[in-house]
Amino acid sequence: MSLAKKRKAVDHKKSNGNQSKSSKVLDFDQDAFHVEIGYSELSMEDIHARIQDLCRGVPKIPDSKFAEKEGGKGSDSSGSRETLPQPIQEFHFNKTEIREWATSLQTVLEEFHLLVACVSPATYAWGTDRSGAADQNLSLLSNEFMRAQEQLIARVSPRLNDVLAPVVTLVTDKTVTEKVDGKEVKQNYFITTHEDPDYANLCYTILARNAASLRQVVIANFDKLLRAVHDFLNAQHKDNQHDSRGFVY
Repeated sequence: MSLAKKRKAVDHKKSNGNQSKSSKVLDFDQDAFHVEIGYSELSMEDIHARIQDLCRGVPKIPDSKFAEKEGGKGSDSSGSRETLPQPIQEFHFNKTEIREWATSLQTVLEEFHLLVACVSPATYAWGTDRSGAADQNLSLLSNEFMRAQEQLIARVSPRLNDVLAPVVTLVTDKTVTEKVDGKEVKQNYFITTHEDPDYANLCYTILARNAASLRQVVIANFDKLLRAVHDFLNAQHKDNQHDSRGFVY
């Protein structure tokens, strides 16, 4: 056989081998794999139920409206007053109560943002397996989740962060002088404190004053998403009845 014919035969054999490989479908049992790794996929119904739980977890405003009790101390500080920056204006709110409320709300928001990341896996379908109407429904749902996140990140999170993670600075609390082997040794003790105590108090005041409105913003966006998911599921159900390519849960 000539060299040209041998090369042609080899190329033909390779071509047939590639075709046979490409014609094979990946053998993968996804359900068995999920059991193996201990993973349970969330459906949109599950996400809807979890958003309801988040609504129930939004902390209510205490009856005291965060007001400091008589005889209480609105401004908390540690260390020597001579070395720590002190606020100029008086403060009449209960900082501990405000921090606890802010921490509870922050926990709810953190769980919500993680839940939003589960929407894409829950609604996944290959492009050709989804009708035009189903694709439009998913786009509308995604936009609603995006708007809700933007509102919460822009309107609520900064006020919580100002209280839960204020700007602090390191200052000298006290200096102790001791004699060691006949030599004077100075030892400085440092402490962290608010960089601007009046601004820190203002952040607490703003959060206490606007707590009811912040709670309203959070629940309003959660409630809107509950309606959006409900409308999405109804729209998908109608689309599945008219188009076999519609998304199936």
